This record gives sequence, C-alpha cells and structure tokens, in this order.
Amino acid sequence: MMPRYFFHLRLSSRIVARNGVGHDCPDDAAAREFARLGTGLFVLDPFLPSLFEQYCFEVVTEDGTTVSQTMAGSQTGIPKR
Repeated sequence: MMPRYFFHLRLSSRIVARNGVGHDCPDDAAAREFARLGTGLFVLDPFLPSLFEQYCFEVVTEDGTTVSQTMAGSQTGIPKR
C-alpha cells in the first residue's frame, strides 16, 4: 500500500485550502512532483488571484510530517502573470 500525502494551500501562515482526501504516491519525490504539477494548474488559472506568488503549497504525510513547502512563484517553467 502506498503512503497517502495531503496537499494544502497556504497564504502566509494560514491554510486557505486544506486537502482532506489526499493522494497516494509511491514516495516523497513523487508527492513533490504531484504538488509541482498542481502548482502549475493553480498559477495558470485566470480566475484565481493575481497575487499567486504569495501562496505556498505544502505537502504533508498522513502523520502530519511536512515533506515540502514551495512558494507558487518559485516554480520554474511557469510563466508569470
């Protein structure tokens, strides 16, 4: 059975979107890649706030251990608005 990871969206220290379902990934690296792909979708969505660079994507395990935190604007290959 693969470990389950949860992908939250933060604005400063506040969680603005908590992932309560999670996603099974084979390991931490796969979970980080899954988050990176999701970040691209968020950044390119024209209906979301233009201040996307202030958002942070957080990946946590089932036991609450943080695997990664990435600022949305720091993703390479994603065009700035």
